[in-house]
Amino acid sequence: MKGSIVLSWMRVLIRSLNDPFEYEKEGKTGGVNVIDLANIHSCSFIETQDLGKSFNNGQFEILGRFDLSDVRGCNLLI
Repeated sequence: MKGSIVLSWMRVLIRSLNDPFEYEKEGKTGGVNVIDLANIHSCSFIETQDLGKSFNNGQFEILGRFDLSDVRGCNLLI
């Protein structure tokens, strides 16, 4: 599923699968980090266990989850 809207208050970064402090270039698969730039009064950074890619036009694609990651979210039905 590709993200089709580029939001000025949100940024998606793709981190390396081997080093969580290193970020991947566009088109490379890695872990998804989300920064909420509008949220100033609480945690504005989320390191998910989702796999994804980012593209140079600001879009991103979610490819799935890391192996053995917990099922999370609003709908826990599988």
